[in-house]
Amino acid sequence: MNEAIDLRQFRYFIAVSEELNFGRAAARLHISQPPLSRQIQQLENLLGVELFLRTRSGVTLTDAGRAFLPEARHTLAQAEKAVAIAQAAGSTEQGKLVVGYTTVFDRSVIPDVFEPLRQRFPNWQIVTRGQHSISLVREIKNGKMDVAFIGLHTEAKGLKVETLFEDSLMVALPASHPLARKRKLGFDDLRDEAIFRFERRLNPGFYDHCQACFELIGFRPNTIPEPDDHHILLGLIAEGQGMAFIPASLQNVKRQGVVFRQLKEEAKKLTSGIAVAYAADNRSEILAQLLELVRAIRH
Repeated sequence: MNEAIDLRQFRYFIAVSEELNFGRAAARLHISQPPLSRQIQQLENLLGVELFLRTRSGVTLTDAGRAFLPEARHTLAQAEKAVAIAQAAGSTEQGKLVVGYTTVFDRSVIPDVFEPLRQRFPNWQIVTRGQHSISLVREIKNGKMDVAFIGLHTEAKGLKVETLFEDSLMVALPASHPLARKRKLGFDDLRDEAIFRFERRLNPGFYDHCQACFELIGFRPNTIPEPDDHHILLGLIAEGQGMAFIPASLQNVKRQGVVFRQLKEEAKKLTSGIAVAYAADNRSEILAQLLELVRAIRH
């Protein structure tokens, strides 16, 4: 191999591997598709193997691509970790802590630890980012984020995960709907109703948790696509376009035209909640302090 592989090529390869579509990967990387395709071709030429099989509908990983993916992730994570360690070693009195939080829950349920943390570390920059839980897990593994408040049942293998609280799911439905007259709803009430539901790729762990609960009681929801933002979701429900299973804590978000109803005992296993996730080898003192504050006020 006469030329060195650019770390950027690792990042591009990982994005295409996870999206299995050059267009979506380019959008995620905030670049146009042609330079992404060129970088992947250059990487394949440097390695002397094909990493992807191209089809009209998208791409799939070859055997070489599947073998290369975990190594590419590890290499990129180690490079970013090396930079972070060097920067931290250069200054023990200041730095940056990146904290993520799931956008599925209202921000008000995230433990309010940031002000006391800023008081203890006045010279540190504390950055918060709201994303889907699966993206937060990926950011921590890639070394771009230190810690995140993720939704329960999210697959976070390789990270330390501590449950903060578990939340029952409720039904959000239009206030004008006949079912709004009931205090509690059963799944039999909902069999013919349109139910907003997110795509599995956005959070396979939580999707599978819900699916297992549904299958246990023979419930097959009539689903319609769920928007990413819960404020938009509640707006659509208010318009009468459907219903949704949401965390009980989202009742704090008041929306005219929407009511919330508890589910009957048959739905007891259908839960959500918040957990804090972080890399076990992250020895940052400010992270340790954040975790101490979180554990002191957990539900």
